[in-house]
Amino acid sequence: MKKNVMIRIDAKTAEKAKEIGLNISKVSENALKDLIDRIESPKASNNQEECPEEQALMGLPGFEPGSRASEAQSLDL
Repeated sequence: MKKNVMIRIDAKTAEKAKEIGLNISKVSENALKDLIDRIESPKASNNQEECPEEQALMGLPGFEPGSRASEAQSLDL
Protein backbone atom coordinates (compact mmCIF):
# COMPACT_ATOMS: atom_id res chain seq x y z
CA MET A 1 0.00 0.00 0.00
CA LYS A 2 1.31 3.45 -0.88
CA LYS A 3 1.04 6.53 1.35
CA ASN A 4 0.83 10.10 0.13
CA VAL A 5 3.53 12.32 1.64
CA MET A 6 4.73 15.79 0.85
CA ILE A 7 8.39 16.63 0.31
CA ARG A 8 9.99 19.97 -0.37
CA ILE A 9 12.68 20.19 -3.02
CA ASP A 10 14.31 22.96 -4.95
CA ALA A 11 12.04 24.18 -7.78
CA LYS A 12 14.81 24.02 -10.39
CA THR A 13 15.62 20.45 -9.38
CA ALA A 14 11.96 19.44 -9.70
CA GLU A 15 11.69 21.12 -13.10
CA LYS A 16 14.86 19.41 -14.36
CA ALA A 17 13.68 16.01 -13.08
CA LYS A 18 10.36 16.45 -14.89
CA GLU A 19 12.13 17.68 -18.02
CA ILE A 20 14.28 14.55 -18.26
CA GLY A 21 11.43 12.22 -17.32
CA LEU A 22 12.34 11.21 -13.78
CA ASN A 23 9.57 9.99 -11.50
CA ILE A 24 10.31 11.98 -8.32
CA SER A 25 8.21 9.66 -6.15
CA LYS A 26 9.99 6.52 -7.33
CA VAL A 27 13.45 8.10 -7.17
CA SER A 28 12.75 9.31 -3.62
CA GLU A 29 11.37 5.94 -2.56
CA ASN A 30 14.39 4.09 -3.97
CA ALA A 31 16.83 6.51 -2.30
CA LEU A 32 15.06 6.10 1.05
CA LYS A 33 15.08 2.30 0.75
CA ASP A 34 18.80 2.36 -0.04
CA LEU A 35 19.60 4.65 2.89
CA ILE A 36 17.47 2.57 5.28
CA ASP A 37 19.30 -0.58 4.14
CA ARG A 38 22.65 1.11 4.73
CA ILE A 39 21.66 2.34 8.18
CA GLU A 40 20.18 -0.99 9.25
CA SER A 41 22.97 -3.17 7.86
CA PRO A 42 24.87 -5.20 10.48
CA LYS A 43 28.12 -3.46 9.50
CA ALA A 44 26.61 -0.01 10.20
CA SER A 45 25.08 -0.98 13.55
CA ASN A 46 28.07 -2.98 14.83
CA ASN A 47 30.93 -0.67 13.93
CA GLN A 48 30.30 2.91 12.80
CA GLU A 49 34.05 3.53 12.34
CA GLU A 50 34.13 1.12 9.39
CA CYS A 51 31.19 2.91 7.69
CA PRO A 52 32.19 6.58 7.25
CA GLU A 53 29.82 6.96 4.28
CA GLU A 54 26.83 6.15 6.52
CA GLN A 55 28.02 8.66 9.11
CA ALA A 56 28.33 11.32 6.41
CA LEU A 57 24.85 10.55 5.09
CA MET A 58 23.18 10.43 8.50
CA GLY A 59 24.80 13.24 10.46
CA LEU A 60 23.36 13.60 13.96
CA PRO A 61 20.47 11.29 14.84
CA GLY A 62 17.08 12.99 14.50
CA PHE A 63 18.29 15.98 12.53
CA GLU A 64 18.18 16.89 8.86
CA PRO A 65 21.50 17.74 7.23
CA GLY A 66 22.65 21.28 7.94
CA SER A 67 23.80 23.93 5.51
CA ARG A 68 26.99 23.61 3.52
CA ALA A 69 30.10 25.07 5.09
CA SER A 70 30.26 27.82 2.46
CA GLU A 71 26.69 28.87 3.31
CA ALA A 72 27.38 28.78 7.05
CA GLN A 73 30.47 30.93 6.65
CA SER A 74 28.48 33.57 4.78
CA LEU A 75 26.19 34.05 7.79
CA ASP A 76 27.40 36.71 10.17
CA LEU A 77 26.34 35.16 13.48
